[in-house]
Amino acid sequence: MRFILRTKDMRISFDISLISVPLILLGMMAATATTNAQVDDALQLFGSMQTIFFHQESRIDTDIPALGFSSSGTETRNTFALQQMDIFLRKEIDADFTAFVDLEFQLNYSSDQRWGSVSIQEAWLNYHLSDAINLKMGLLFPAFNHLNEIKNRLALQPYLFRPLVYERLLSRKFFAEDFIPEHAFFQVHGALPTGNWFVDYAAYAGNAEASYISRSAPDGSIITDLNPNFEFLSGVDPSNIKLKLFGGRLGVRTRDEQFKVGLSLTHDYNNLRDSTRYPGHVLSGPARRLLGSDAPRIRVGQDLTGRLGDFWLEFEAIKVLYNLDEADRLSIEIEQSFFSGVLGYDIIPEVTTYATLQYGDYTFGLDSDYFLYGFGGAWRVNDAISAKAQFVVYDEQFNDSPSEGSTVISQHVCITFVFLGFSILL
Repeated sequence: MRFILRTKDMRISFDISLISVPLILLGMMAATATTNAQVDDALQLFGSMQTIFFHQESRIDTDIPALGFSSSGTETRNTFALQQMDIFLRKEIDADFTAFVDLEFQLNYSSDQRWGSVSIQEAWLNYHLSDAINLKMGLLFPAFNHLNEIKNRLALQPYLFRPLVYERLLSRKFFAEDFIPEHAFFQVHGALPTGNWFVDYAAYAGNAEASYISRSAPDGSIITDLNPNFEFLSGVDPSNIKLKLFGGRLGVRTRDEQFKVGLSLTHDYNNLRDSTRYPGHVLSGPARRLLGSDAPRIRVGQDLTGRLGDFWLEFEAIKVLYNLDEADRLSIEIEQSFFSGVLGYDIIPEVTTYATLQYGDYTFGLDSDYFLYGFGGAWRVNDAISAKAQFVVYDEQFNDSPSEGSTVISQHVCITFVFLGFSILL
């Protein structure tokens, strides 16, 4: 794209690459926000970022008892990184309408170096009819358990490494969308007062999971699960209405926000037509016989948060259930689970410490289990800066017969992390 600047005495031309256009637009929005802030504070531009150093030690042991074979591999990593940065735009259009945008950058994002990623995580309009009725429309994080709606608010959380299914850096390894609804497009929600409590509710709908969404291939064609002759744009959902996401949350909390508990439920489909999502090490041989189908899926979530004096607690449980006749016929176990508990203590108002324990089985059809345990702390230096440290051990064991009648393979993976970093409000 070429721009020409003319003055009385000279003519200057310069090129702007397409990749730089979003950055220029962001700069223009920032300038607009500054101007508006000086006038009437109509547009708010703010954000957060999290910088980290982490040390990682990994070990994997593989055994094939029938062949008398075993092997081990180790790896050590040390790296500095801008883990995540979110630029938030918020505008109170009037007393009833609010618009919000979350632009997310991950892992030292550089298009030139092909590092990290950039994406629009949220872009919605909220209509506030009353505290009891709000309508939110656009790309949004739906209400599911405690963390889903605030998983990108890094500065509000005491940890650097979020519970596994919410950690954005691990969304592909753990197929986060198998456990949580990452996005919806319409939500009605509100709070109903009753005595010393509020009853919170939310109901929402959205597209099918991301693997159903059409996308561009390297040759420029549109990849979709349906007839490509009718697909002209990438990023649209070509599936029928039954495959869409429907869900909600019902909970209660005290007026002083010291206790909250809720139950979440969603229904959609797991796209087993996309076999590329399931490489050999995360899908059992028998379970591969299920590929090519749309698996009806129900996520059930339960969350509890509370505070008693200087102690605080966060707990989440997720159970993923399937209703797939072929799996029942083949006696293949495809249910999935995740549990996370964090118990913390505020040493002083500015310093908190915590211990965490997590369990899950993220694979599909494998005899696989993992545990994560660790501890950490955070020091709120001031209202904008928090220093954080975290120690994590991830321990996983899985066994598989890749295909019927073949040899059993057993693997044990242990990864130790040490994280140091800062969360900064912008």
